[in-house]
Amino acid sequence: MSAAPVSPPAEPGTPRARFSAMHVRLGLVALGLLCLALSAIASWLRPDQAEVFSLWAMIGLGLAAVPVLIDSLTSLKADGFEATKYYMDQFVALAILACFATGQYATGTIVAAILIVGQILEEHTTLGVEEAVKALTRLSRVKARRLSSSAGTEELIDAAQLRPGDRVRVLPGDTIPADGKIASGATTIDQASITGESLPVDADVGTSVYAGTTNLTGAFEFVVGQTGPDTVIGRVTKIVEEAKTSRAPVMRLIDDYTRYYMPLVLIVAGFVLFFTREVERAISVIIVAMPCAFVLASPSAMVAALAVASRLGILVKSARFFEAARAIDTVVFDKTGTLTTGRLRVLAVRPVAGLTEAQLLAHAAALEAHSTHPVARAIVGEAQRREVAFDRSLAINEVAGHGVRGGDLAAGRRTWLESLGVAVPESAAEAAGASSLFVAQGGRFVGVIQLADALRAETRETADRLRALGITDFIMLTGDRAAVAAEIAREAGITRYRADCLPAQKLEEVRALKAAGRRVLVVGDGVNDAPALAAGDLGVAMGALGSDVAVKTADVALMGDDLRQLPRFIALSDRTLRIINQNLLWGLAFIAIFAGLSAFGLVSPIVAALLHEFSAFFVIFNSARLLRFDELSG
Repeated sequence: MSAAPVSPPAEPGTPRARFSAMHVRLGLVALGLLCLALSAIASWLRPDQAEVFSLWAMIGLGLAAVPVLIDSLTSLKADGFEATKYYMDQFVALAILACFATGQYATGTIVAAILIVGQILEEHTTLGVEEAVKALTRLSRVKARRLSSSAGTEELIDAAQLRPGDRVRVLPGDTIPADGKIASGATTIDQASITGESLPVDADVGTSVYAGTTNLTGAFEFVVGQTGPDTVIGRVTKIVEEAKTSRAPVMRLIDDYTRYYMPLVLIVAGFVLFFTREVERAISVIIVAMPCAFVLASPSAMVAALAVASRLGILVKSARFFEAARAIDTVVFDKTGTLTTGRLRVLAVRPVAGLTEAQLLAHAAALEAHSTHPVARAIVGEAQRREVAFDRSLAINEVAGHGVRGGDLAAGRRTWLESLGVAVPESAAEAAGASSLFVAQGGRFVGVIQLADALRAETRETADRLRALGITDFIMLTGDRAAVAAEIAREAGITRYRADCLPAQKLEEVRALKAAGRRVLVVGDGVNDAPALAAGDLGVAMGALGSDVAVKTADVALMGDDLRQLPRFIALSDRTLRIINQNLLWGLAFIAIFAGLSAFGLVSPIVAALLHEFSAFFVIFNSARLLRFDELSG
């Protein structure tokens, strides 16, 4: 007979462990209330035996107080957010001890029960908000149809068992279990779970696919590249989990002030006790003054904001970036791949020195074959479209922002080729509105290839939305020529730009803006713009799906290619900070009003406990309103 599987013990801090602790608390509260009920029955049956029902009431208070006292002792060695989480238990413990010392056992038991049950409900509600973030993890916990390399049979396994190199079949409606490239078949894929974009994308042989996305139409087979935590969704989940535990400046400010809060409350309660000689009033002041609303004001809103950002395909690395986004007054855009589609097309191939178009294209494609730059992709794509054969094994040396060399070939900017001693004739004029790649062989100019890019359809709308949010200073930095930059800036509605800008010059521009007191957000593709992204007050990478560089270098990554996600993120940040301010204002007004009423004897300890829980739930549900955020107007 086989042994039944044994569940591993829950790790501290996990939802399972927290639910287990909730059950223990509820059990002790139930026993405490039972003892209080026995005390009431004893006082009714044997009114002459006051010691008996008083003992039952004291036992009931002791049982109900156990979890609070344990948590209070735990908070003495906790730090960070754990310390603020347990900080409220110190107030509860103080109130319960005061009830115990004055013989108000029934009041203390009921107060403890209300506060403990309220805390459990608060934790349960907070877990519900966190569940929106946890939904990312479940996207990769699916089944996979792995194909046997020898027999070609299909085996249904957990996605966690997949290894790089495995071949997997995906049917319509399946969730893709790992990252990889399609080996056979064609389909459309819904990538909204990662990018937030509702339109599906077409995919065929050679197309990259990502774990957690959904296959919509055709069946296909793909070769696994990355699995588990190495997939895009795995890396996103890890970053979101780390961001959830990060501390925004407003949260640290609250923590700093809470250190002085308890002494202040004790002083107020002491004055109330001194002037009124009524312990119940002082206990009510302590209970009402519990800073639950302050402690929950920021974390509850930040967790909800992270959940919304993840749903929209916006990867935020730390909660502090929501606060940074609200202060932005200047946006610096890269051009290629950010304001434009980044998908260049070859307009013209103009050879000289007796070369044919095919030969010039072959030289350029040989140099660009191993680059991921948009110019390189366009050149190689045009060579393949024309079925031009070129050397893919050429060893090259790329000079960022200038060009590339290999063997006796060189291609890049006119000024760079001239710095290498290549004479570029004046007749090789650069076309207006187009980018030019000049090619040399053996130190001699052999032709120019002209390319053009297209403005993103949503670029102008994005600029208008950012202006509506109060951001009016836009700057475009590009390595392209002034004529091209001027045309793109005009179409995008950007009045200031800098052309012929190398990565180092972009970095200098961002630093100069910050030195002038501007709060700068830099938007780029995360590759050539990495230094500028890191230098800004906030760096945002466009189209980060599958890009390790973008995810690592940027503070915020837009997983899709929709530039309208940028104003959505700014609007979400503004809404988040406004809700935090609402929570803090509510907490301050609540404590000021009801602490005063408690001092005048108008609020009993039991009512104070109920009012406190109402305050906490207001903050949680006010923060949860963020989960309904969707569009800019939301």
